[in-house]
Amino acid sequence: MKQTEAGFTLIETLVALGVTAMLATAGTLMMLQTLQASRAIDARMADVRTLEAANGLLRADFSEMTQRPSAAPDDFNPPVGFTGRTGVETGDLISFVRSGWRDPQVGGDRSDLQRVAFRLEDGQLIRKAWLRPDPVRDTPVVERVLLDGISDLEIRYRQKGVWFDEWPGDANGRHPDLVQLDLEFPDADQLTLQYMVGATP
Repeated sequence: MKQTEAGFTLIETLVALGVTAMLATAGTLMMLQTLQASRAIDARMADVRTLEAANGLLRADFSEMTQRPSAAPDDFNPPVGFTGRTGVETGDLISFVRSGWRDPQVGGDRSDLQRVAFRLEDGQLIRKAWLRPDPVRDTPVVERVLLDGISDLEIRYRQKGVWFDEWPGDANGRHPDLVQLDLEFPDADQLTLQYMVGATP
């Protein structure tokens, strides 16, 4: 009686290798897609954290705005209160004095007032904060990029339901009750931020 030989034929081997190759390719593609999705989520989460930090700081600044007049270093014009300009201009777009800046030194006698200003430069919304409300050229100033990648910025100011494109500062500290920032980004994303403005005497 003839005994059947055990093993795989060439065709069976080729079919098995083909199936294995397809499974390996599919697994690799799935892994690459998962990694790309993970990177996209990480990037989006980083953007969200940046926006949350910027939003919190802007809200704190505007809510602590005071009517105290001030002038930028080397500005020979009389000190004025809240000043706001449109987003298409250069230089400081918004400037005012805010309170609520705590002295980190226990028992320190530093004022809780500081001058802050915002400007748009190379697509970055930058916050400047001087260490006192009446800065001079040598007054320390801290700059921080709040948002990046901005292609267009429009700022409007509202008082008693009426909107203004600019807000000229005056010595009496007249100020808007609401500031609106309309931001546009290169990928056509748009963002509108609104902040109530405080008025601490």
